[in-house]
Amino acid sequence: MGLDVVPFEERFAEPAATLLAGEHPDGGLDLADPVVARRLVAAWQGAGPAVAAVEGGELVGFLAASVDGVPGPQQASIRLQQHAAVGGRKREAYRRLYAALAGRLAAVGRFEHTITVSAVDGEVTTALFELGFGIDQIKGLRPAVASTGQDVRLREAGPTDLRRLLELTVELQQFHATSPILRPALLDVPAVRDGFLAALGDDRRLLLVAEERGRVVGMMQAEADQRHRSTAVVGIASVTASARSGGLGTALLAGVCDWAARRGFANVAAGWSSANPVSDSFWRGRGFAPVGYKLTRLIDARVAWADSRLGYAHHLPGGSPLPL
Repeated sequence: MGLDVVPFEERFAEPAATLLAGEHPDGGLDLADPVVARRLVAAWQGAGPAVAAVEGGELVGFLAASVDGVPGPQQASIRLQQHAAVGGRKREAYRRLYAALAGRLAAVGRFEHTITVSAVDGEVTTALFELGFGIDQIKGLRPAVASTGQDVRLREAGPTDLRRLLELTVELQQFHATSPILRPALLDVPAVRDGFLAALGDDRRLLLVAEERGRVVGMMQAEADQRHRSTAVVGIASVTASARSGGLGTALLAGVCDWAARRGFANVAAGWSSANPVSDSFWRGRGFAPVGYKLTRLIDARVAWADSRLGYAHHLPGGSPLPL
């Protein structure tokens, strides 16, 4: 009996939640709880195209993407709660599911496909590598135990720091545009400003700054992680270029770990670009072990007009079609 790929329907929601929870039984993820998994599956239904793999009338896998309006940005996101497949059938299921989904995404102008996966699920990661995906972002986890920091002045940011915080964020974005990261320096500064203002007025979040000679030279944000239980996650983290390699980042991390431990968090998480040699060395060197990856596949947008159905016969001797 073969595997069939069909549109995801409401009747698949309950078995999809069960499959999702079963795929993440440990690792401290909230979606390991079947009740949370059901809520998460319900939340993404209707947010974009979704397909299901069925064998013998039973759901054996699913894949769903979120898209923001049509037309809209080129990215389509497949989050951790939007995919799963039974063990032993993952390679086949993911290949068949993505084949059904990818064309639908390209048809609405989504040429950058991202998918978040567990770092321990090598079967899924390998299947996606074979489909042309590559690691873009890494998420690491470590216990919320303070690192040994340098003698650095740390304090929580205040409203008068806002301009300097934005300057550090712009500098960070400019660094990400350099080789080998080569990420376009596109930054929604008003949105970042609003995020800082919200953090300044929220005692559930931390916005920590480091000073040298009275000038803010580094910052690190932290708040509760949305997916990992009992975990605080680092947001924007930046040290100005002239002050790097002097222990400021380590001191800021120590401050974040202290804050997290005082609030009862067991772990601290951080995410970084896999192509960023500075961040990769920093986070791994301070005990962050990868627990998740964001994989990305970029599709040549010319596929939208360089249609394979175009005729090439007039380029060939005698006007005959190419043999297939």
